[in-house]
Amino acid sequence: MKDVTITIVKSEKGDYRVIVNDDTGTDENVGGSKGNDSSFPYGDKASVKKKLDEIFETLE
Repeated sequence: MKDVTITIVKSEKGDYRVIVNDDTGTDENVGGSKGNDSSFPYGDKASVKKKLDEIFETLE
């Protein structure tokens, strides 16, 4: 199982951004990178929940 860090940010406008970081142990990460970040913008909580469900499925 790989390590994944998920950050959810809510903007002042009320929309959301989900940042997924797959904390892999590559040479680049050892040099100070925080891994491979992916950012997903969403307008509502239901969309965020759907994305989190997709992420959890990939971890199994």
